[in-house]
Amino acid sequence: EVYRIVYEEVDESDVSLYTFPSSQSSGRDYEEYRFPRAGTSNAKSKLKLVQFRLSENLRITDVCIKELQCPLTFAFPWLEYIVRVGWTPDSKYVWAQLLDRPQQRLELVLLPVDNFCEIYSSSSSSPSCGTAAAATGGNGAVSAASYGSSPGQHAGQHQHHGQHHSHPPRKLSASGWRSPLDKSTRPLQVLYAETSSSWVNVHDVLQFVELSEREVTFLWASEESGFRHLYLVTSSLNPNGCSSGSNSYGSNNHHSTNAPTVNHKQQHGHGAEVCSSASGPADHSMPSMACLGSTLLPRIVQKVALTGGQWEVLGRNVWYDRAHQLVYFMGLRETPLEKHLYVVSLAAPNHLRLLTMPGYSFTVEFNDDCTLFLQTYCNISTLPSWELVRIRHDGAANSNGCSHAPSTSIDTLRLISVGYLAEGGPSENTQYNPSIHSPQISTGDVLYAMVFKPHNFMLGVKYPTVLNVYGGPEVQTVSNTFKGMRQLRMHMLASQGYCVICVDSRGSRHRGVEFESYIRCRMGTVELSDQVEVLRILADQLGYIDMDRVAIHGWSYGGYLSLMGLVQYPEIFKVSIAGAPVTSWEYYDTGYTERYMDLPDSNRSGYAAGSVLNYIQKFPDEDNRLLIIHGLIDENVHFYHTSQLVSRLVRANKPYQLQVYPNERHSLRNLEASKHYETKLLSFLQNHL
Repeated sequence: EVYRIVYEEVDESDVSLYTFPSSQSSGRDYEEYRFPRAGTSNAKSKLKLVQFRLSENLRITDVCIKELQCPLTFAFPWLEYIVRVGWTPDSKYVWAQLLDRPQQRLELVLLPVDNFCEIYSSSSSSPSCGTAAAATGGNGAVSAASYGSSPGQHAGQHQHHGQHHSHPPRKLSASGWRSPLDKSTRPLQVLYAETSSSWVNVHDVLQFVELSEREVTFLWASEESGFRHLYLVTSSLNPNGCSSGSNSYGSNNHHSTNAPTVNHKQQHGHGAEVCSSASGPADHSMPSMACLGSTLLPRIVQKVALTGGQWEVLGRNVWYDRAHQLVYFMGLRETPLEKHLYVVSLAAPNHLRLLTMPGYSFTVEFNDDCTLFLQTYCNISTLPSWELVRIRHDGAANSNGCSHAPSTSIDTLRLISVGYLAEGGPSENTQYNPSIHSPQISTGDVLYAMVFKPHNFMLGVKYPTVLNVYGGPEVQTVSNTFKGMRQLRMHMLASQGYCVICVDSRGSRHRGVEFESYIRCRMGTVELSDQVEVLRILADQLGYIDMDRVAIHGWSYGGYLSLMGLVQYPEIFKVSIAGAPVTSWEYYDTGYTERYMDLPDSNRSGYAAGSVLNYIQKFPDEDNRLLIIHGLIDENVHFYHTSQLVSRLVRANKPYQLQVYPNERHSLRNLEASKHYETKLLSFLQNHL
């Protein structure tokens, strides 16, 4: 058996190097990190493949390392990020999702294994390295991680990046690249392409349904309708690459089908980019662009929408039951606040069946053949339960008593409870559970808010209030789930007599493209208007919020908005507690910042308007209204953000308080630091709110 592992090789030499004080009590005085700030060079990536055998005593032998004979940046000069990688079920292809630097163009590419050619071998004989040996079930697959962390994540979660500019491909010896005239080498193929005027949300919804030499059918998700939905896509393959000639460029039109189809929009400008990369001296060690061109445009035969509507399918956790041609998936059709399990048949698109109970939010895990799943469910006042459920299909028998083929109908599906691993119940002290509200703001949008009532609540009394804010993209803080320890701080403040409010303003997740992209190119300038409007609505409706004593507090992006709140709404927020705040987006990383703000050179006004450092004169002159908290060795939102803010506050003679945790990163990890932080937070509120 031959084993293969595809992996990503990263060159970070062009990425800026930053130093931090060491987290160790002894040893080095500093630590070093590569960190690409917005507008600067990213790391360069390439896909490689290691191939080997296992001897009888399980020793690795016949190791050889292979590279793509046509580098991805040669075929795709716009490539910046390799965001997802994996194997097809037959192990004959590697697939990859490729993203450009503005993150508005994504393409799904199929790479035949024989496109990888030997550059190193541990054995001079190593015959398998020079052939397209069939991969086995022992093959490994690498799935790329998130391609840009949020200010709420750690730097270790950053995705490595691809090469932004196209460089002339290097020539290798004859034993390296396979000759472009070798007809046995199948070309790489673009299966699907999409663009967005805001940004493409990368997802993990890819399931191969059928794969042959001529075409591939797969499950995919797209937000082209304004909400993420499931599609069954069939794309034809060109096995020869060069044989179809120019005719392949006209083969993007869909054939009519009986099932509902969605017309595929051809991506313009692709051919122009292909031609530009072929200029200059001919390099006969590389495939010609005429040879590649016929496979660099997706050749969509059919595209069927399996789901649709003003709601979202989640971007992961899709399971395909091959025997019954059923697709199980998680979605938010009932309400954006609850995640539910649904099923749809490939034979009956858009005919869905809800498999979970409204009023609760679910997470689900299936076994491989989709006959059994474990569901975890809870709501805002009920602790989680873990239930094992079996799926049974009640197919009818014919007159001879023989069973028909497996049913593809969702109506014959039955759910049978196997039992509970643990059964939750109502939380203790249910009077302290938060409540969910759905005010409608002046734009007509319905926003969701969560309110923690003070534990010492009495009618007719107004209470000091803390707006616990995040407000950035990719996050939903309000949902019908039991969050337990994750809401410990909110419960602590409520127990001390504070009303605590959380709001998901426009720009938060799970509400569709238009809602989420509201912050595009203007982060920090629009989120707080929603937060403040909801705060005012709730104050009028509830009657116990003291609008003269409102604090704003958040961490990371929430720390950023806590600073912005004090300069944009000083009459609303009496005090601000900003934890690990971004103060200028030019100091944050490429992947996250450029996705939402574009590159600095393309959005100078947006970066300037979104920088806290440009509003120093608007910070209040009164003492005890601003507390800044930051870990000195924060590797995600660097302490440099806070040092630049403090330096400017000092020059402007503006008062502030600063709490530094010398041995803490973006999240406080030591119990002593966490205790100190909670004490400092509560003390500041009690003394100054």
